[in-house]
Amino acid sequence: MQGSRSEVSLKRFNELLRKLYGQLASQSPLDVNDPNSPARQLYSILIQPIAAQLQKQKITTLLISADAGLQAVPYASLHDGQSYLGERYGLGMTPALGLTKLAVLPEKAQPQLLAAGASEFVGLNALPLVPQELDRVGKGKANQSFLNRSFTPQVLLQKAGDPLIDRVHIATHAEFLPGGPAAARLYSGTGPMSLRQLSQLRQRRGEGQLDVFSLSACRTALGDADSELGFAGLALQAGSRSALGSLWYVDDVATSALFVQFYRYLDQGLPKAEALQFTRRAMANGRMRLVRDQVIGAGGDVLLSKLTTSQQRRISTGLQHPFFWAGIQLLGTPW
Repeated sequence: MQGSRSEVSLKRFNELLRKLYGQLASQSPLDVNDPNSPARQLYSILIQPIAAQLQKQKITTLLISADAGLQAVPYASLHDGQSYLGERYGLGMTPALGLTKLAVLPEKAQPQLLAAGASEFVGLNALPLVPQELDRVGKGKANQSFLNRSFTPQVLLQKAGDPLIDRVHIATHAEFLPGGPAAARLYSGTGPMSLRQLSQLRQRRGEGQLDVFSLSACRTALGDADSELGFAGLALQAGSRSALGSLWYVDDVATSALFVQFYRYLDQGLPKAEALQFTRRAMANGRMRLVRDQVIGAGGDVLLSKLTTSQQRRISTGLQHPFFWAGIQLLGTPW
């Protein structure tokens, strides 16, 4: 075991993080050719001290155990002057190694997926791509899928509580309100459910852990101090080995495409961290792209189709900017 320590002013660290988030939110250039840019400086503080050892030992996946002050760092967007960290490594994050199951599960010939989501809401913006997303993450097969009114809190808890289900994918809105887990809300097709309700899954499933719980929703990876790592963090506590959630308010076209591509890689047998890494890489290098009214995936297949003019416009300049792909965070077991 080797250790390394970096000392930095908390004020300077927070200022760098604030500037990086500003660049990401506005889709401004991250100035990665400039060693003083936030993406380069944060890499120097957090990763550079161990970079030589990572290369020497031919490490391909990093599991980052982050304290509360470091959980908001968009690690995938840090840059060493040659490439983004999210392109170079498979990344996973955990609030504590004790919460992370590191054993490798035997491969299942056909993992069972539960896909649920809502595209229509009262008082919230519609998410018109959710029906496509649910269909395509399941590859159109006879996985269980629940959309809008059929997606109720009771259905989610009952179906996800079935030990035969290996993967759960939720596409909807989420929001955090003061008051911890009971006040944080995930919107089903019939109304909101509290973050605390997800904790029932552990009791329902017994010893049968979910393999992955992904949340294609706004700001699901971060909550307040009482919410650990938000909905995705609670998915770990509820007995899922891994969870995916977003660090910031995401573009729904890019996010739907990202999750469809992620599941394509997952179905090819890639470990979760690598499936996300390869998806990020495909977006960053332009292999995932808009062609007329379709988003084409890394393998040349169609990820999304029949995009409206407005949806096309939002990604018309490409998906290369880290805003589109660095905010989706993998929590828990990286494989």
